[in-house]
Amino acid sequence: MPEVEELVIAKIKKIMPYGAFCELEEYNNREAFIHVSEVASRWIKNIHNFVKEGQRVVGRVHRIIPEKNMIDISLKRLTDADKKRKMEMYRRDRRTEKLFEIIRDKVKKPKMKLDDVIAEMERVFEDSASGLEEVAARGEEALKNTKITEEWKSVIIDIAQSSIKKQKKRLTGVLTIRCNKPNAIEIIKNALISSKADISYLSAPQYMIAVEGEDFKKCDKKLKIIVDEITNEIKKAGGTCTFEEKEHQ
Repeated sequence: MPEVEELVIAKIKKIMPYGAFCELEEYNNREAFIHVSEVASRWIKNIHNFVKEGQRVVGRVHRIIPEKNMIDISLKRLTDADKKRKMEMYRRDRRTEKLFEIIRDKVKKPKMKLDDVIAEMERVFEDSASGLEEVAARGEEALKNTKITEEWKSVIIDIAQSSIKKQKKRLTGVLTIRCNKPNAIEIIKNALISSKADISYLSAPQYMIAVEGEDFKKCDKKLKIIVDEITNEIKKAGGTCTFEEKEHQ
Protein backbone atom coordinates (compact mmCIF):
# COMPACT_ATOMS: atom_id res chain seq x y z
CA MET A 1 0.00 0.00 0.00
CA PRO A 2 1.18 3.54 -0.62
CA GLU A 3 1.25 6.02 2.27
CA VAL A 4 -0.93 9.06 2.83
CA GLU A 5 0.62 12.16 1.15
CA GLU A 6 2.70 9.97 -1.17
CA LEU A 7 2.85 10.93 -4.85
CA VAL A 8 1.79 8.10 -7.16
CA ILE A 9 1.36 7.36 -10.85
CA ALA A 10 -2.24 6.46 -11.66
CA LYS A 11 -3.63 5.09 -14.92
CA ILE A 12 -7.25 6.09 -15.50
CA LYS A 13 -9.38 2.99 -16.13
CA LYS A 14 -13.04 4.03 -15.83
CA ILE A 15 -14.64 7.48 -15.65
CA MET A 16 -17.94 8.14 -13.94
CA PRO A 17 -19.81 11.44 -13.41
CA TYR A 18 -18.76 11.41 -9.74
CA GLY A 19 -15.11 10.47 -10.23
CA ALA A 20 -12.59 8.16 -11.87
CA PHE A 21 -11.33 4.68 -11.02
CA CYS A 22 -7.63 4.13 -11.67
CA GLU A 23 -4.76 1.69 -11.16
CA LEU A 24 -1.55 2.43 -9.28
CA GLU A 25 1.12 0.94 -11.53
CA GLU A 26 3.82 1.17 -8.86
CA TYR A 27 1.69 -0.95 -6.51
CA ASN A 28 0.81 -3.96 -8.65
CA ASN A 29 -2.08 -2.10 -10.33
CA ARG A 30 -3.93 -1.72 -7.02
CA GLU A 31 -7.22 0.12 -7.56
CA ALA A 32 -7.67 3.72 -6.37
CA PHE A 33 -10.35 6.36 -6.78
CA ILE A 34 -10.31 10.05 -7.66
CA HIS A 35 -13.47 11.86 -6.55
CA VAL A 36 -14.63 14.58 -8.94
CA SER A 37 -14.01 17.18 -6.23
CA GLU A 38 -10.30 16.16 -6.18
CA VAL A 39 -9.73 16.45 -9.93
CA ALA A 40 -9.30 20.23 -10.14
CA SER A 41 -9.39 23.30 -7.90
CA ARG A 42 -12.25 24.88 -9.86
CA TRP A 43 -15.81 23.69 -10.44
CA ILE A 44 -16.08 20.82 -12.93
CA LYS A 45 -19.03 20.59 -15.29
CA ASN A 46 -17.73 17.57 -17.22
CA ILE A 47 -15.00 15.35 -15.73
CA HIS A 48 -14.13 14.12 -19.24
CA ASN A 49 -12.64 17.55 -19.96
CA PHE A 50 -9.97 16.87 -17.33
CA VAL A 51 -9.12 13.15 -17.49
CA LYS A 52 -9.27 10.48 -20.21
CA GLU A 53 -9.38 6.69 -20.00
CA GLY A 54 -5.89 5.25 -20.46
CA GLN A 55 -4.23 8.49 -19.35
CA ARG A 56 -1.42 8.40 -16.77
CA VAL A 57 -1.62 11.12 -14.14
CA VAL A 58 0.33 12.08 -11.03
CA GLY A 59 -1.77 12.10 -7.87
CA ARG A 60 -1.32 12.53 -4.14
CA VAL A 61 -2.75 9.90 -1.78
CA HIS A 62 -5.01 11.80 0.63
CA ARG A 63 -6.93 8.95 2.31
CA ILE A 64 -6.52 5.21 2.88
CA ILE A 65 -9.11 2.92 4.49
CA PRO A 66 -7.26 -0.45 4.82
CA GLU A 67 -10.27 -2.43 6.08
CA LYS A 68 -12.18 -1.49 2.93
CA ASN A 69 -9.08 -1.74 0.70
CA MET A 70 -9.76 1.84 -0.40
CA ILE A 71 -7.23 4.35 -1.65
CA ASP A 72 -8.36 7.87 -2.52
CA ILE A 73 -6.05 10.12 -4.49
CA SER A 74 -6.18 13.75 -5.49
CA LEU A 75 -5.02 15.51 -8.65
CA LYS A 76 -5.43 19.00 -7.24
CA ARG A 77 -3.41 18.70 -4.01
CA LEU A 78 -0.01 19.02 -5.67
CA THR A 79 1.94 21.62 -7.60
CA ASP A 80 3.13 21.51 -11.20
CA ALA A 81 6.64 21.05 -9.82
CA ASP A 82 5.44 17.98 -7.86
CA LYS A 83 3.90 16.51 -11.01
CA LYS A 84 6.97 17.12 -13.12
CA ARG A 85 9.36 15.67 -10.54
CA LYS A 86 7.27 12.55 -9.97
CA MET A 87 6.79 11.90 -13.69
CA GLU A 88 10.51 12.34 -14.28
CA MET A 89 11.28 9.81 -11.55
CA TYR A 90 8.68 7.39 -12.91
CA ARG A 91 10.12 7.54 -16.43
CA ARG A 92 13.62 7.13 -15.05
CA ASP A 93 12.58 4.00 -13.13
CA ARG A 94 10.80 2.53 -16.18
CA ARG A 95 13.86 3.18 -18.33
CA THR A 96 16.04 1.45 -15.74
CA GLU A 97 13.77 -1.62 -15.72
CA LYS A 98 13.95 -1.89 -19.52
CA LEU A 99 17.73 -1.50 -19.54
CA PHE A 100 18.13 -4.30 -16.99
CA GLU A 101 15.89 -6.52 -19.13
CA ILE A 102 18.21 -5.87 -22.08
CA ILE A 103 21.25 -6.54 -19.91
CA ARG A 104 19.74 -9.80 -18.63
CA ASP A 105 19.07 -11.04 -22.17
CA LYS A 106 22.66 -10.35 -23.25
CA VAL A 107 24.42 -12.09 -20.37
CA LYS A 108 25.17 -15.72 -21.21
CA LYS A 109 25.19 -18.37 -18.47
CA PRO A 110 25.37 -15.90 -15.56
CA LYS A 111 26.75 -17.03 -12.22
CA MET A 112 24.69 -14.36 -10.51
CA LYS A 113 20.92 -13.72 -10.65
CA LEU A 114 19.59 -10.43 -11.98
CA ASP A 115 17.83 -9.68 -8.68
CA ASP A 116 21.16 -10.06 -6.88
CA VAL A 117 22.84 -7.74 -9.39
CA ILE A 118 20.19 -5.06 -8.84
CA ALA A 119 20.41 -5.51 -5.06
CA GLU A 120 24.18 -5.01 -5.25
CA MET A 121 23.72 -1.84 -7.32
CA GLU A 122 21.28 -0.54 -4.73
CA ARG A 123 23.71 -1.36 -1.93
CA VAL A 124 26.55 0.63 -3.46
CA PHE A 125 24.59 3.43 -5.10
CA GLU A 126 21.53 5.41 -4.03
CA ASP A 127 19.40 3.22 -6.31
CA SER A 128 19.86 1.05 -9.40
CA ALA A 129 19.04 3.96 -11.74
CA SER A 130 21.79 6.05 -10.15
CA GLY A 131 24.09 3.06 -10.49
CA LEU A 132 23.55 2.82 -14.25
CA GLU A 133 24.07 6.58 -14.58
CA GLU A 134 27.36 6.33 -12.68
CA VAL A 135 28.46 3.48 -14.94
CA ALA A 136 27.53 5.54 -18.01
CA ALA A 137 29.73 8.36 -16.73
CA ARG A 138 32.68 6.46 -15.21
CA GLY A 139 32.63 3.01 -16.78
CA GLU A 140 34.35 0.14 -14.98
CA GLU A 141 35.59 2.45 -12.23
CA ALA A 142 31.99 2.86 -10.98
CA LEU A 143 31.62 -0.88 -10.40
CA LYS A 144 34.93 -1.60 -8.69
CA ASN A 145 33.39 -1.62 -5.18
CA THR A 146 30.56 -3.96 -6.12
CA LYS A 147 30.42 -7.75 -5.90
CA ILE A 148 28.91 -8.01 -9.38
CA THR A 149 30.55 -10.78 -11.42
CA GLU A 150 32.55 -10.02 -14.56
CA GLU A 151 30.05 -11.41 -17.07
CA TRP A 152 27.48 -8.90 -15.78
CA LYS A 153 29.92 -5.98 -15.50
CA SER A 154 30.95 -5.95 -19.15
CA VAL A 155 27.36 -5.97 -20.39
CA ILE A 156 26.21 -3.35 -17.84
CA ILE A 157 29.00 -1.01 -18.95
CA ASP A 158 28.22 -1.55 -22.64
CA ILE A 159 24.45 -0.97 -22.29
CA ALA A 160 24.73 1.94 -19.83
CA GLN A 161 27.27 3.86 -21.90
CA SER A 162 25.39 3.33 -25.15
CA SER A 163 21.92 4.12 -23.74
CA ILE A 164 22.29 6.83 -21.10
CA LYS A 165 23.24 10.39 -21.93
CA LYS A 166 24.11 12.49 -18.92
CA GLN A 167 22.11 15.70 -18.73
CA LYS A 168 22.21 18.21 -15.94
CA LYS A 169 18.93 18.71 -14.11
CA ARG A 170 18.03 22.07 -12.59
CA LEU A 171 15.62 23.03 -9.82
CA THR A 172 14.70 26.61 -8.97
CA GLY A 173 12.60 28.26 -6.31
CA VAL A 174 11.97 31.54 -4.52
CA LEU A 175 13.08 32.41 -1.00
CA THR A 176 11.01 35.08 0.75
CA ILE A 177 13.12 36.56 3.55
CA ARG A 178 11.91 39.14 6.06
CA CYS A 179 13.90 40.67 8.89
CA ASN A 180 13.14 43.88 10.83
CA LYS A 181 16.50 44.19 12.56
CA PRO A 182 18.53 47.41 11.98
CA ASN A 183 21.24 45.33 10.28
CA ALA A 184 18.75 43.21 8.28
CA ILE A 185 20.58 43.68 4.98
CA GLU A 186 23.81 42.38 6.49
CA ILE A 187 22.03 39.43 8.15
CA ILE A 188 20.38 38.37 4.89
CA LYS A 189 23.56 38.89 2.86
CA ASN A 190 25.65 36.75 5.24
CA ALA A 191 23.05 33.95 5.29
CA LEU A 192 22.92 33.80 1.50
CA ILE A 193 26.69 34.00 1.01
CA SER A 194 27.40 31.30 3.61
CA SER A 195 25.12 28.88 1.75
CA LYS A 196 27.48 29.01 -1.27
CA ALA A 197 24.43 28.50 -3.48
CA ASP A 198 23.44 30.01 -6.83
CA ILE A 199 21.17 32.81 -5.57
CA SER A 200 20.02 35.92 -7.40
CA TYR A 201 18.04 38.94 -6.19
CA LEU A 202 14.53 39.31 -7.60
CA SER A 203 12.84 42.11 -5.66
CA ALA A 204 12.52 42.68 -1.94
CA PRO A 205 11.97 40.39 -0.11
CA GLN A 206 12.43 37.63 -2.71
CA TYR A 207 15.52 35.78 -3.95
CA MET A 208 15.81 33.11 -6.64
CA ILE A 209 17.76 29.98 -5.71
CA ALA A 210 18.88 27.32 -8.20
CA VAL A 211 20.68 23.98 -7.94
CA GLU A 212 21.96 21.60 -10.60
CA GLY A 213 22.68 17.91 -10.42
CA GLU A 214 22.56 14.56 -12.19
CA ASP A 215 18.89 13.91 -11.44
CA PHE A 216 15.91 15.59 -9.80
CA LYS A 217 16.13 13.44 -6.68
CA LYS A 218 19.67 14.61 -5.94
CA CYS A 219 18.78 18.20 -6.83
CA ASP A 220 15.79 18.09 -4.50
CA LYS A 221 17.93 16.78 -1.63
CA LYS A 222 20.61 19.41 -2.23
CA LEU A 223 18.03 22.19 -2.47
CA LYS A 224 16.38 21.18 0.82
CA ILE A 225 19.72 21.25 2.66
CA ILE A 226 20.52 24.74 1.35
CA VAL A 227 17.06 26.13 2.14
CA ASP A 228 17.16 24.64 5.66
CA GLU A 229 20.59 26.20 6.31
CA ILE A 230 19.47 29.66 5.16
CA THR A 231 16.16 29.40 7.07
CA ASN A 232 17.95 28.48 10.30
CA GLU A 233 20.38 31.39 9.96
CA ILE A 234 17.58 33.88 9.34
CA LYS A 235 15.50 32.54 12.25
CA LYS A 236 18.49 32.83 14.61
CA ALA A 237 18.63 36.52 13.75
CA GLY A 238 14.91 36.97 14.44
CA GLY A 239 13.67 36.93 10.85
CA THR A 240 11.47 34.64 8.78
CA CYS A 241 12.18 32.67 5.62
CA THR A 242 9.77 30.76 3.38
CA PHE A 243 10.48 28.83 0.21
CA GLU A 244 8.39 28.02 -2.86
CA GLU A 245 9.68 25.64 -5.51
CA LYS A 246 9.17 27.01 -9.01
CA GLU A 247 10.38 24.81 -11.87
CA HIS A 248 12.35 21.80 -13.08
CA GLN A 249 14.57 21.80 -16.16
